[in-house]
Amino acid sequence: MTTINADAFRVLLESTPDGFFVHDTAGRILDVNARSCADLGYSRGELLTLTIDDISAGQGAEENARQWAAAPVGFAMSFGEIAVRKDGSRFPVEISLTCQEIEGRKLFFGVARDVSERVAAQEAIERQVEERTAELKDAHERLAMAARVGGLGIWDYDIARDVMECDEQWYRIMGRDAAQPVRRIAEFRAFIHPEDVERATEVHPTADRLAADGQDYGILFRIVRPDGEIRWIRSAASLVRDAQSAVIRAVGFVIDVTDAQDATASLERKSREDPLTGLANRRHFDEELRKACLQATRTGEPVTLAMIDVDHFKRFNDAGGHLRGDEALRAVADILLRTARRPYDLAARYGGDEFVLLLPGVDEPAALLRKIADELAELAIAHPASSVAAYLTVSCGCVVARELADVGPLDLLAEGDRALYRAKEAGRNGIHIAHI
Repeated sequence: MTTINADAFRVLLESTPDGFFVHDTAGRILDVNARSCADLGYSRGELLTLTIDDISAGQGAEENARQWAAAPVGFAMSFGEIAVRKDGSRFPVEISLTCQEIEGRKLFFGVARDVSERVAAQEAIERQVEERTAELKDAHERLAMAARVGGLGIWDYDIARDVMECDEQWYRIMGRDAAQPVRRIAEFRAFIHPEDVERATEVHPTADRLAADGQDYGILFRIVRPDGEIRWIRSAASLVRDAQSAVIRAVGFVIDVTDAQDATASLERKSREDPLTGLANRRHFDEELRKACLQATRTGEPVTLAMIDVDHFKRFNDAGGHLRGDEALRAVADILLRTARRPYDLAARYGGDEFVLLLPGVDEPAALLRKIADELAELAIAHPASSVAAYLTVSCGCVVARELADVGPLDLLAEGDRALYRAKEAGRNGIHIAHI
């Protein structure tokens, strides 16, 4: 591990939002930060008289000692543990542990994160998952996997001299060889995703701003490993000042949080997606409709909203069963997805057997809507209970708004509903387009 100034390292210990500790191969606690004391309810002096076995409810002391003795220098791992407070109460933590040799002595540097709230949240999600679809259950499992935090990589940056020093774990996180050290910010820039490189390496303005506000450094950014893999990194640091209070260095750490980022994005997608059809759900549609109306008001471009209803779907369900009904809804959804082919088009399940198409910039939707009906006719999904046709059909009510100065989302929906009613009133399996 690259040697880092002791004072700067102390600053890092006391500024990290998680508990930090150091112990030897016998488990004796050699150092802790204030967060560890607060989490465990001990004073620093008390903790320095204890061992790791005294504050954890995991495996036995003998097994711990065996593993610590066998751990090679440079070894790093992350695992779940149950911490024991001074009052005997317990709480779950995630431990990131690295083994380093300091002055010929093997020591273990660890970060302990209290995950009580996360565990409680996960348990609540698990209860919900049992009541919902298997697809959402998969999303939750990804979230649980993402809860495991990777190792801690330490860096020390001399701002005045533009010199970086990073430990081996930092290089592991970056997917780089520590034998080819990074010494300058310009070299580090090559690791960072092009979209994040400027804000992640804007050294002097960032240091000045943080110093003025009395804040520590924290950022989330992406790196690109040599094999092309993109990883999300969280970095935090404290600023080190000289005798004249000028910021001269930053000492911090990086943690790979890719799994957590992916899980968050996945859950966000699920919260905006209809689980049966994969289309946008009502919440997502409402958001995009508001955006489309605002954009059209600014640009003067038209907006088309089409409401599509499966004809006599209740009869279809009653005759063929709900599984067959679900298959039919998915078939209609697939056609709508192919229709909403531009990045800013949106197909959504509005509710039950009713769908919507949002087509910004379109003022002549007739051909698109006829294509939907034609593709559905080609599938020829039998619907003997229909009074319209022998196969599954849809009715479509469409509103085209060419001027939205006095037209809002609710107005478009109301006009779309009226157009859909007229399409049904005309005998179904047809299209009614209104212009406002």
